[in-house]
Amino acid sequence: MTEEEAKQLLQKYLDGKASNAEVKQVEDWYTQLDVPNQEVSDERKLLIRAEILGNVRFAIAKKVIKKSFSATYWFKIAAAVTIVGFICFGLWKQKDQYKTASTQTIVFTKAGERKNITLNDGSEVTLEPLAKLTYPGKFDKNSRKIKLLAGEAFFSIAHDEQRPFHVELPSNLNVKVLGTSFRIRADIAKNEIEVAVATGRVAVSNNGKLISKLVKDEVLQYSKTTGQSSIHINKLITPVKIEFNGSTLDQVIKRIEYVYSIKISLSDKSLSSLKSTATFNSAQQPNEILDIICSLHHLKFSSDKNRKTFKIYK
Repeated sequence: MTEEEAKQLLQKYLDGKASNAEVKQVEDWYTQLDVPNQEVSDERKLLIRAEILGNVRFAIAKKVIKKSFSATYWFKIAAAVTIVGFICFGLWKQKDQYKTASTQTIVFTKAGERKNITLNDGSEVTLEPLAKLTYPGKFDKNSRKIKLLAGEAFFSIAHDEQRPFHVELPSNLNVKVLGTSFRIRADIAKNEIEVAVATGRVAVSNNGKLISKLVKDEVLQYSKTTGQSSIHINKLITPVKIEFNGSTLDQVIKRIEYVYSIKISLSDKSLSSLKSTATFNSAQQPNEILDIICSLHHLKFSSDKNRKTFKIYK
């Protein structure tokens, strides 16, 4: 029932023109007042009170309600008008919820079409043909969530330690990152979902249960039929740009550590403020990047035999 229909029915009830069925409907409204109170804002309560007062005064002016009516009957009328107020509030709330839901953007790609999308946090998504993605116009304060409903997409996520980034996938899969580049294939027609990491680290879970943590060049394949997964290495994952524009050495180190899942230390903390401007890509090895960065500042570096731990010194 719409707001206008509810008001018309109440007016017929007050005028004594309502049918037996309509009278019963209004009386049923009254009996439903025993249910727990809904949460209503103070502003909305004032509007409801004003509507109750206005309708009762209107009824008195038209002398529809006689003085012989009991106080209980008066209360029923006011109660019925209150219910109309709650109906109005419910409709208003539903409209507000729809408005909130409408802020989600749905993007499709056609056969042979690719789309580049920039999210409000600076993250970038490239949708491949026949893909479907939903995302909000603005992320929450504590998290960033989007949904890849179908198809393939490459994600380059802006680093934000305070707000993890989540990509929700079919089969209740979830990919969680802080700032990473990765590709997801979730074709509806195929039995497998694939997550391939280009830089950084991701955590893949199913119904909240961790399946695996992946690092650069690792690929997870998940079977939608069996729920089983496997991991392999793929060095041919699309490389991404690693750019420094006047970044301090401390910022450069943190970025490289995250991209390659390695550890880098400085022999002297005073070196951390040195600034660098350079552009690399994830296809390069970390020692190549460190070699160039160090040469800019006449520094040296060393590493362990596995090239997982590095040290920069003068």
